[in-house]
Amino acid sequence: MTRICAWCQTEMPSKGETIVTHGICDACANRMIRDTPYSLQLYLEELAIPVLVVESDVTASFANRAARELLGMSEDDLRHRAVGEVFTCIHAKQPEGCGRTIHCSGCAIRRSILASADTGEPQVNVPATMKWGDAEDPSEVALQVTTLKQGEVILLKVERKS
Repeated sequence: MTRICAWCQTEMPSKGETIVTHGICDACANRMIRDTPYSLQLYLEELAIPVLVVESDVTASFANRAARELLGMSEDDLRHRAVGEVFTCIHAKQPEGCGRTIHCSGCAIRRSILASADTGEPQVNVPATMKWGDAEDPSEVALQVTTLKQGEVILLKVERKS
């Protein structure tokens, strides 16, 4: 099946077996987000689900209201901090820091962010586990991670897996 962008009429590459009858190409989607009078930050702020905006170096640059409430942090508290620090991952508290321990190479959150930053492809509902809290008695939580590249940043949604 040929997919055509509903805005610019260019042919879009097929994405697996999924049949999409209407779509928008990446260039038009980016132009729409850039040119809309409603800013991405304002849009994200109104979402009920926690979302972080992450740079390609896996540091947070923005968290919407739902994420700030969940994390118990202000905007200034989380800005430019490594994602593992924001989520209080026990490995981020090690002397090497977030992203530089032996455990970080297997971190599904980190891998998803880097994959979206590198390829531009979203990572959807990736299973992840995180150990957080007190390093002497950590809690392990099952999560689902979704990442989406928007321009030069990555949108990160983290949900507890039920």
